[in-house]
Amino acid sequence: AAGLDPGQRALGVPVVGGGFLAGEVARLQREAFGSPAGDWSLEERFTFGGYARTAPELDAFADGFEERHGLPVERVYVAKLLYALAALAGERAFARGSRVAAVITGTPDVPLQEPSGSR
Repeated sequence: AAGLDPGQRALGVPVVGGGFLAGEVARLQREAFGSPAGDWSLEERFTFGGYARTAPELDAFADGFEERHGLPVERVYVAKLLYALAALAGERAFARGSRVAAVITGTPDVPLQEPSGSR
């Protein structure tokens, strides 16, 4: 978030709950920059039961995404991010005309699942 231009913001979608990540991010920013930097926040409503867990609602969303776009969606991490972005867009959390970029910050240790139409 420290590298964001004015008017830009970073929104994290953690896969674990517990409310501790915001404090940890702020601590790391204080260590690196002297104080928290940039406009950032965490949206913790989309953990679907926590780390490495899924839920039927998430699986249904991922199946629908795969069918619509022809792209396999890794269920544990990527599906949670995409679900969160779709839900937030539906809630009008992003101003009209906003540019939204989704960044996955690592490679999942689990294999991709085939789209449901190819099973």
